[in-house]
Amino acid sequence: MISSQCKAPLPLKDPKAPRLSEIRLELKQAIEAVDVFGEKAFEVWINEVVPPKGGRWDSWDTCLQAVKDCDILLVLCNGNAGWAKAGGDIGICHAELSTGLSVAPGKVWLISLGNIPCDNSPEGRRNKRFQEYVALQSQFRGGEVQTVAEL
Repeated sequence: MISSQCKAPLPLKDPKAPRLSEIRLELKQAIEAVDVFGEKAFEVWINEVVPPKGGRWDSWDTCLQAVKDCDILLVLCNGNAGWAKAGGDIGICHAELSTGLSVAPGKVWLISLGNIPCDNSPEGRRNKRFQEYVALQSQFRGGEVQTVAEL
């Protein structure tokens, strides 16, 4: 599974750069093209291409179930907590990372894309909580990725 906020560009400060949703689709295609001994090695879950579920499943539940089901969780983290349920304290990106770390921390790979700035709006405070949560995890993530080519 590849998790990230969808609408942000990479690099963050280039509004004409590709959006993370486009980048995730390209990564999915590249990863799924890998053959091991002539066999397809990976199936990548991204929310952009998942068919709808039954009426009792909402987006939040579907994404968190995908986190639980996946063998590898690749988190492209730009500090944006993602959308939240009405009145929610955390966003979907925060929930996905937290769920992955609580279910099987060894399957979580975090790639830092830098952090977006936070303001004092409800969304800004949610992003700040997410950024603080990520910092507390102290996951080894190497250097910060600045461009699509570095991914």
